[in-house]
Amino acid sequence: MKFKFEPLKKDYSDFSSDKVLINAPRTPAFPVRIASEIMARCLSFLNNTDHLTIYDPCCGGAHLLTVLGFLYSTNLEKIYGSDVDEKALTYARKNLDLLTGESLHQKIKALQADSKAQDEQAQSTEALNSAKRLAAMLLDTRAPQKESQCFQWDITKDSPTFSENVNVVITDLPYGNMTHWQGDSKESPTKRLLDNIYQTLDLNNSVVAIICNKKERIAHNSFTQVNRLKHGKRQIVILQPLIGL
Repeated sequence: MKFKFEPLKKDYSDFSSDKVLINAPRTPAFPVRIASEIMARCLSFLNNTDHLTIYDPCCGGAHLLTVLGFLYSTNLEKIYGSDVDEKALTYARKNLDLLTGESLHQKIKALQADSKAQDEQAQSTEALNSAKRLAAMLLDTRAPQKESQCFQWDITKDSPTFSENVNVVITDLPYGNMTHWQGDSKESPTKRLLDNIYQTLDLNNSVVAIICNKKERIAHNSFTQVNRLKHGKRQIVILQPLIGL
């Protein structure tokens, strides 16, 4: 994959798991640079990039969603995540809470206390500095009061009722041994996901990015493909909804 919007390698260590953000057990970590590139490509297809709503229907511990919430804080106003795994959602809630500012402030206070209490201060101080840099990202934003929610939902069974004006959907589909699909329908889970995602979208200003195994075929009658990328074992398919169906 050619990095069009993130051509230079940057230091993304502030987003490392268990420094400030946490990663749920048995859920795959997603490379931050690739996540930022995907989001930038998604924004390039939108008519308006302010006060956006983003949704990840297979969010796991919401590490990917939270990273994007920080990196694209200036663009995002509402941040939603769902998953079938309630255990993973306990981590997702903690991560997404950091985007409200107050939770991150409490995290900083806790890290400050740890830094003073520990004899070995290097690791704690490093985490504290990361938290402060993340907090600065939230200050540079057009929507300082963000709404964030995560909830248990099987996107392959029905559309969530939280919103009908989602602008960006980004999700890393479950695959491999670390995660698995839920559901008992004979239909493709990817088709059912796109069926239900379509109902949530702002049809005049939205985009869907599906990250999955390269062998997976991503196509749907309600969407048109606007971009397709490959990176390692992954492919990223970017779709836009068709209007008037």
